[in-house]
Amino acid sequence: MLISCTTKGCLKTSEAKLDRSSDEVICEECGNPILGITPFMKKSLQSVGQVLRSKTKEAFQALCKNCNTNRPLYLKGKKAYCKMCNTQAMVSDAFMNGLKAYLDSQGKE
Repeated sequence: MLISCTTKGCLKTSEAKLDRSSDEVICEECGNPILGITPFMKKSLQSVGQVLRSKTKEAFQALCKNCNTNRPLYLKGKKAYCKMCNTQAMVSDAFMNGLKAYLDSQGKE
């Protein structure tokens, strides 16, 4: 569905996408939210599959209890922490060994 952007400076018509996490419709041209979209239109966008999808997925993510979603981890000493909120993640020894090997290969420890 083509939707006109409401952001000053853009005002272009594009196939806007629904961001399900924030329940906003995002302009593909400028990346800003489009205002004044009805709940019916949002449902229509979702039903035709015009939804915003995450572009990158990082390896070795774990459920963060603080963020309540899967987040990438980093190592500090012998413990793994969430990259977003710095909460310690509870992971198995096998997962920790895999994470350490992955981070070493990426040069990110």
